[in-house]
Amino acid sequence: MNLKVKRTLVRIFDKSVKTGRFFRFMVILSAVYGFFFTLFNLAAVFFKDGLVSFISSSSFPDTFYFYRENLLFFVSAGRLMYMICFLAGCSILYGCHLLFRGYKWGLLFYTIGKVFQVITPLLFLGFRAFAVGDVMIILVFLVFYYYYAFTHNIEKENRKYNQIKIDDEA
Repeated sequence: MNLKVKRTLVRIFDKSVKTGRFFRFMVILSAVYGFFFTLFNLAAVFFKDGLVSFISSSSFPDTFYFYRENLLFFVSAGRLMYMICFLAGCSILYGCHLLFRGYKWGLLFYTIGKVFQVITPLLFLGFRAFAVGDVMIILVFLVFYYYYAFTHNIEKENRKYNQIKIDDEA
């Protein structure tokens, strides 16, 4: 294996982001949101009929009466949509795990999961599933993560902990 390939592999799989407290707090918030997103989609895959009967029953809390119609609309989608969204949620959770540990591959998994989280309901349910607030939150987190990773990669040239020595065998 030549030196250029070795350096590329080392750059891909190294811990390239030094995570601070605020960054980890943001990753934890993203992971909690991703966990509930994944949990809802898993429940919709296996317990779709139970969810429909619970939402339309009288045991559904009266304080959430304005959510009832939208929840029934979202649960009416096919199981394929919820399976794709479940896999997107798993990608979000795995990306958050990698981001928390400092790997830049986590940003890729997180971004792919977020893109599928937005696109999949649009494909299956149409524009009624589009919420500007959800897209704004997703954009804020993605811009923050990419900005943090970009500024860290500019400064990493001067950091001693991230310098990797490779023997020249070429």
